[in-house]
Amino acid sequence: MRICHFLSSKSFAGIEQYVDEISQQQSKDNEVIIICGRKILSKFNKKNVSLLCFSSLGRNSPIGQIRLAFLLRQINPDVIFSHASKPTIMINRIKRLFNFKHIACLHGIKSNLKHFQKADLIIAGSNQSISSFKGSNFKVIHNWALEPINYNSSSRKEYFLSIGRLVEEKGFDLLIDAWKEIDDRLIIIGDGPLKKVLQTQIEKTNQEDKIIISPSVSKQNLDEIYSKAKMLIISSRREGGPRVALEALVRGLKVISTDVGHMNSILEKQFLCRRNDLEALKKLISDSFESYEEIDQSEAFCKVKNNFTIENANQQISDAINSLTI
Repeated sequence: MRICHFLSSKSFAGIEQYVDEISQQQSKDNEVIIICGRKILSKFNKKNVSLLCFSSLGRNSPIGQIRLAFLLRQINPDVIFSHASKPTIMINRIKRLFNFKHIACLHGIKSNLKHFQKADLIIAGSNQSISSFKGSNFKVIHNWALEPINYNSSSRKEYFLSIGRLVEEKGFDLLIDAWKEIDDRLIIIGDGPLKKVLQTQIEKTNQEDKIIISPSVSKQNLDEIYSKAKMLIISSRREGGPRVALEALVRGLKVISTDVGHMNSILEKQFLCRRNDLEALKKLISDSFESYEEIDQSEAFCKVKNNFTIENANQQISDAINSLTI
């Protein structure tokens, strides 16, 4: 079977990592093609996967739509996965010209799902992602965490950690405010449009000595970052996952989080707080800060290792494809 993944991202983050990893799994039994922009093309694993550069010129560009149609005519996929809103909208506009099946991947929380509803199937990362959806053509397939390669649990613990794209949804502004009364280091790893705004917030709250925003790191350096962390903190307002929680838990790194995505199916209530609630986040951090070494999340560690695997996800996706193409 010929499977195509279509992205329009300008940076390599969670969605792109998802596509990179699942495409390698799919390539064991299928021909897989990834269509993406030039800026992220080199970030993908080229082993057993074809990479094609595409410039859309915007979701409403007629030239972009024509380019995409010609490209898909050459590829002739059996199934195409569109990742996020813009690629989904573009595929919807031209798919009447083709015979492929369209699977739209919902990687976050969207208030308007009308574009996704036009796909043959929606794949969502959590029940929260799809809570406002009224149709029946959806399947919840949880994200996964790959087994670590160089994680060293005995490393000296140097800081608390938060990871994600620097956008409003991730709630880093709340985390910075909640950290005012905490006397310890916090490393925020990520890139994005709010970097300058968040850095200014850190300076205005006189926390330059405690909070550092560091650029995204490569997969090769990720284990080192996790190895030195005391705990991962997730402050998101909205999430389809989050993926970083799975990455931490599979390594045995403890996590506290706002109640987003699939977190309430993994963590006990005492490690969660209401989303978009500064006071609730402050209390969660304060309660966990003093006793983080004594916190027992062994049940969550086992749950992630046993259930949130790429093999499980790939099998579910394969079953979904087969149900559409039979």
